[in-house]
Amino acid sequence: MISEIINDLKAHRRSYIDCNPIFASLAGGQITRFHYLAYLRETYHLIKHTPKYLNIAADRVAQSDERLSDYFHQFSLQETGHELLCIKDLNALGENPEKILSGDPNPGVWGMVTQCYFWASHGNPVALLGEAFATEELGFTNGKDVATLLQTTYGIPREATNFLRLHGSEDKEHLEAAARAIVWYAGNRDVYADIVYATKTTYRYYGQLFTDVLELGTRWAKGLAVTASFYLYSLISAYQSTS
Repeated sequence: MISEIINDLKAHRRSYIDCNPIFASLAGGQITRFHYLAYLRETYHLIKHTPKYLNIAADRVAQSDERLSDYFHQFSLQETGHELLCIKDLNALGENPEKILSGDPNPGVWGMVTQCYFWASHGNPVALLGEAFATEELGFTNGKDVATLLQTTYGIPREATNFLRLHGSEDKEHLEAAARAIVWYAGNRDVYADIVYATKTTYRYYGQLFTDVLELGTRWAKGLAVTASFYLYSLISAYQSTS
Protein backbone atom coordinates (compact mmCIF):
# COMPACT_ATOMS: atom_id res chain seq x y z
CA MET A 1 0.00 0.00 0.00
CA ILE A 2 2.82 2.42 0.87
CA SER A 3 4.61 1.84 -2.43
CA GLU A 4 1.33 2.39 -4.29
CA ILE A 5 0.79 5.67 -2.47
CA ILE A 6 4.33 6.81 -3.28
CA ASN A 7 4.01 5.93 -6.97
CA ASP A 8 0.57 7.52 -7.21
CA LEU A 9 1.61 10.84 -5.69
CA LYS A 10 5.09 10.96 -7.20
CA ALA A 11 3.56 10.83 -10.69
CA HIS A 12 2.36 14.41 -10.22
CA ARG A 13 5.91 15.77 -10.24
CA ARG A 14 6.27 15.21 -13.98
CA SER A 15 4.17 18.22 -14.95
CA TYR A 16 5.90 20.68 -12.64
CA ILE A 17 9.36 19.39 -11.71
CA ASP A 18 10.84 17.02 -14.28
CA CYS A 19 10.37 19.45 -17.15
CA ASN A 20 11.73 22.45 -15.25
CA PRO A 21 14.68 24.03 -17.11
CA ILE A 22 16.84 24.08 -13.99
CA PHE A 23 17.72 20.41 -14.48
CA ALA A 24 18.79 20.93 -18.09
CA SER A 25 20.83 23.90 -16.95
CA LEU A 26 22.50 21.79 -14.27
CA ALA A 27 23.33 19.02 -16.71
CA GLY A 28 24.49 21.47 -19.36
CA GLY A 29 26.99 23.34 -17.18
CA GLN A 30 24.93 26.53 -17.21
CA ILE A 31 24.43 26.95 -13.48
CA THR A 32 26.57 29.56 -11.71
CA ARG A 33 27.54 30.26 -8.13
CA PHE A 34 24.85 32.95 -8.15
CA HIS A 35 22.14 30.41 -8.91
CA TYR A 36 23.26 28.29 -5.97
CA LEU A 37 23.21 31.35 -3.72
CA ALA A 38 19.69 32.07 -4.93
CA TYR A 39 18.69 28.47 -4.16
CA LEU A 40 20.02 28.72 -0.61
CA ARG A 41 18.19 32.02 -0.16
CA GLU A 42 14.81 30.72 -1.30
CA THR A 43 15.24 27.47 0.63
CA TYR A 44 16.04 29.34 3.82
CA HIS A 45 12.87 31.38 3.53
CA LEU A 46 10.87 28.21 2.92
CA ILE A 47 12.07 25.87 5.62
CA LYS A 48 12.30 28.36 8.48
CA HIS A 49 8.48 28.21 8.57
CA THR A 50 8.10 24.42 8.54
CA PRO A 51 8.18 23.79 12.32
CA LYS A 52 5.83 26.73 12.92
CA TYR A 53 2.96 25.61 10.73
CA LEU A 54 3.42 21.96 11.74
CA ASN A 55 3.01 22.89 15.40
CA ILE A 56 -0.06 24.98 14.59
CA ALA A 57 -1.58 21.99 12.82
CA ALA A 58 -0.58 19.60 15.62
CA ASP A 59 -2.25 21.74 18.26
CA ARG A 60 -5.36 22.18 16.13
CA VAL A 61 -5.97 18.42 15.73
CA ALA A 62 -4.74 17.40 19.19
CA GLN A 63 -8.24 16.57 20.42
CA SER A 64 -9.70 15.17 17.22
CA ASP A 65 -6.79 13.20 15.75
CA GLU A 66 -4.07 12.40 18.28
CA ARG A 67 -2.19 10.17 15.84
CA LEU A 68 -1.86 12.99 13.27
CA SER A 69 -0.99 15.48 16.00
CA ASP A 70 1.88 13.26 17.13
CA TYR A 71 3.10 12.94 13.53
CA PHE A 72 3.13 16.72 13.08
CA HIS A 73 4.95 17.28 16.37
CA GLN A 74 7.61 14.68 15.55
CA PHE A 75 8.08 16.03 12.05
CA SER A 76 8.41 19.54 13.47
CA LEU A 77 11.18 18.41 15.80
CA GLN A 78 13.03 16.74 12.92
CA GLU A 79 12.83 19.90 10.79
CA THR A 80 13.71 22.42 13.49
CA GLY A 81 16.90 24.36 12.76
CA HIS A 82 17.36 23.16 9.19
CA GLU A 83 17.40 26.75 7.94
CA LEU A 84 20.69 27.08 9.81
CA LEU A 85 22.21 24.65 7.31
CA CYS A 86 21.59 27.24 4.58
CA ILE A 87 23.42 29.82 6.66
CA LYS A 88 26.25 27.34 7.22
CA ASP A 89 26.51 26.77 3.47
CA LEU A 90 26.56 30.51 2.78
CA ASN A 91 29.32 30.99 5.33
CA ALA A 92 31.31 28.17 3.73
CA LEU A 93 31.04 30.05 0.44
CA GLY A 94 32.43 33.18 2.08
CA GLU A 95 29.16 35.06 1.68
CA ASN A 96 27.38 37.38 4.09
CA PRO A 97 24.16 35.49 4.99
CA GLU A 98 22.41 38.63 6.18
CA LYS A 99 22.95 40.26 2.79
CA ILE A 100 21.94 37.21 0.73
CA LEU A 101 18.86 36.41 2.82
CA SER A 102 17.50 39.93 3.13
CA GLY A 103 14.12 40.81 1.65
CA ASP A 104 11.02 38.75 0.96
CA PRO A 105 10.95 35.34 -0.74
CA ASN A 106 9.95 34.99 -4.37
CA PRO A 107 6.59 33.61 -5.61
CA GLY A 108 7.39 29.89 -5.33
CA VAL A 109 8.27 30.06 -1.66
CA TRP A 110 5.48 32.53 -0.96
CA GLY A 111 2.94 30.12 -2.45
CA MET A 112 4.15 27.13 -0.44
CA VAL A 113 4.40 28.96 2.85
CA THR A 114 1.01 30.65 2.62
CA GLN A 115 -0.81 27.46 1.61
CA CYS A 116 0.76 25.56 4.51
CA TYR A 117 -0.26 28.17 7.07
CA PHE A 118 -3.78 28.12 5.60
CA TRP A 119 -4.11 24.36 5.88
CA ALA A 120 -2.63 24.39 9.37
CA SER A 121 -4.91 27.07 10.79
CA HIS A 122 -8.05 27.22 8.59
CA GLY A 123 -8.24 24.46 5.97
CA ASN A 124 -7.86 20.70 6.31
CA PRO A 125 -4.62 20.05 8.25
CA VAL A 126 -4.41 16.56 6.76
CA ALA A 127 -3.53 18.22 3.45
CA LEU A 128 -0.12 19.01 4.96
CA LEU A 129 0.70 15.33 4.44
CA GLY A 130 0.66 16.01 0.70
CA GLU A 131 3.04 18.95 1.15
CA ALA A 132 5.31 16.81 3.33
CA PHE A 133 5.30 14.03 0.76
CA ALA A 134 6.24 16.32 -2.13
CA THR A 135 9.06 18.14 -0.34
CA GLU A 136 10.55 14.97 1.13
CA GLU A 137 10.31 13.15 -2.20
CA LEU A 138 12.21 15.96 -3.90
CA GLY A 139 14.91 15.96 -1.23
CA PHE A 140 15.36 12.20 -1.38
CA THR A 141 15.29 11.97 -5.19
CA ASN A 142 17.47 14.96 -6.05
CA GLY A 143 19.40 16.13 -2.98
CA LYS A 144 22.51 13.94 -3.09
CA ASP A 145 22.85 13.98 -6.89
CA VAL A 146 22.62 17.76 -7.08
CA ALA A 147 25.13 18.16 -4.23
CA THR A 148 27.58 15.87 -6.02
CA LEU A 149 27.08 17.68 -9.32
CA LEU A 150 27.67 21.07 -7.72
CA GLN A 151 30.89 19.77 -6.20
CA THR A 152 32.29 17.93 -9.23
CA THR A 153 31.10 20.15 -12.08
CA TYR A 154 30.76 23.58 -10.56
CA GLY A 155 33.50 23.63 -7.94
CA ILE A 156 31.18 24.23 -5.00
CA PRO A 157 33.04 22.88 -1.94
CA ARG A 158 31.52 19.91 -0.12
CA GLU A 159 31.33 21.90 3.10
CA ALA A 160 28.94 24.30 1.32
CA THR A 161 26.38 21.59 0.43
CA ASN A 162 25.21 20.63 3.91
CA PHE A 163 21.51 21.23 3.30
CA LEU A 164 21.35 19.19 0.10
CA ARG A 165 23.40 16.30 1.45
CA LEU A 166 21.46 16.04 4.72
CA HIS A 167 18.11 15.98 2.97
CA GLY A 168 19.33 13.56 0.37
CA SER A 169 20.15 11.11 3.16
CA GLU A 170 17.33 11.78 5.65
CA ASP A 171 14.39 12.34 3.36
CA LYS A 172 13.92 8.67 2.39
CA GLU A 173 12.85 7.96 5.96
CA HIS A 174 10.72 11.11 6.05
CA LEU A 175 9.12 10.22 2.70
CA GLU A 176 8.14 6.77 3.93
CA ALA A 177 6.82 8.25 7.18
CA ALA A 178 4.63 10.67 5.22
CA ALA A 179 3.39 7.82 3.02
CA ARG A 180 2.52 5.72 6.08
CA ALA A 181 0.54 8.63 7.50
CA ILE A 182 -1.26 9.13 4.18
CA VAL A 183 -2.34 5.47 4.27
CA TRP A 184 -4.42 6.32 7.36
CA TYR A 185 -6.68 8.47 5.16
CA ALA A 186 -6.47 6.69 1.81
CA GLY A 187 -9.90 5.13 2.34
CA ASN A 188 -11.61 8.51 2.68
CA ARG A 189 -12.11 9.84 -0.84
CA ASP A 190 -12.57 13.48 0.14
CA VAL A 191 -9.62 13.60 2.52
CA TYR A 192 -7.34 11.78 0.10
CA ALA A 193 -8.37 14.26 -2.60
CA ASP A 194 -7.13 17.08 -0.34
CA ILE A 195 -3.81 15.27 0.08
CA VAL A 196 -3.45 14.79 -3.68
CA TYR A 197 -4.31 18.43 -4.30
CA ALA A 198 -1.70 19.55 -1.76
CA THR A 199 0.90 17.30 -3.39
CA LYS A 200 0.23 18.78 -6.82
CA THR A 201 0.25 22.40 -5.66
CA THR A 202 3.46 21.85 -3.71
CA TYR A 203 5.18 20.39 -6.77
CA ARG A 204 3.84 23.31 -8.79
CA TYR A 205 5.13 25.92 -6.33
CA TYR A 206 8.45 24.08 -6.04
CA GLY A 207 8.74 24.26 -9.81
CA GLN A 208 8.17 27.99 -9.50
CA LEU A 209 10.88 28.11 -6.82
CA PHE A 210 13.33 26.57 -9.31
CA THR A 211 12.29 29.15 -11.91
CA ASP A 212 12.76 31.91 -9.34
CA VAL A 213 16.26 30.58 -8.61
CA LEU A 214 17.21 30.70 -12.29
CA GLU A 215 15.87 34.25 -12.68
CA LEU A 216 17.36 35.60 -9.45
CA GLY A 217 20.75 33.98 -10.01
CA THR A 218 20.90 35.39 -13.53
CA ARG A 219 20.01 38.89 -12.28
CA TRP A 220 22.72 38.72 -9.64
CA ALA A 221 25.29 37.54 -12.20
CA LYS A 222 24.36 40.33 -14.62
CA GLY A 223 24.46 42.87 -11.80
CA LEU A 224 28.01 41.84 -10.93
CA ALA A 225 29.02 42.04 -14.58
CA VAL A 226 27.60 45.55 -14.84
CA THR A 227 29.38 46.57 -11.64
CA ALA A 228 32.67 45.09 -12.85
CA SER A 229 32.33 46.84 -16.23
CA PHE A 230 31.63 50.17 -14.55
CA TYR A 231 34.64 49.69 -12.25
CA LEU A 232 36.89 48.86 -15.21
CA TYR A 233 35.56 51.87 -17.14
CA SER A 234 36.28 54.10 -14.13
CA LEU A 235 39.84 52.80 -13.90
CA ILE A 236 40.45 53.38 -17.61
CA SER A 237 38.96 56.87 -17.46
CA ALA A 238 41.08 57.74 -14.43
CA TYR A 239 44.23 56.45 -16.15
CA GLN A 240 43.49 58.40 -19.34
CA SER A 241 42.85 61.62 -17.43
CA THR A 242 46.29 61.40 -15.83
CA SER A 243 48.13 60.53 -19.05
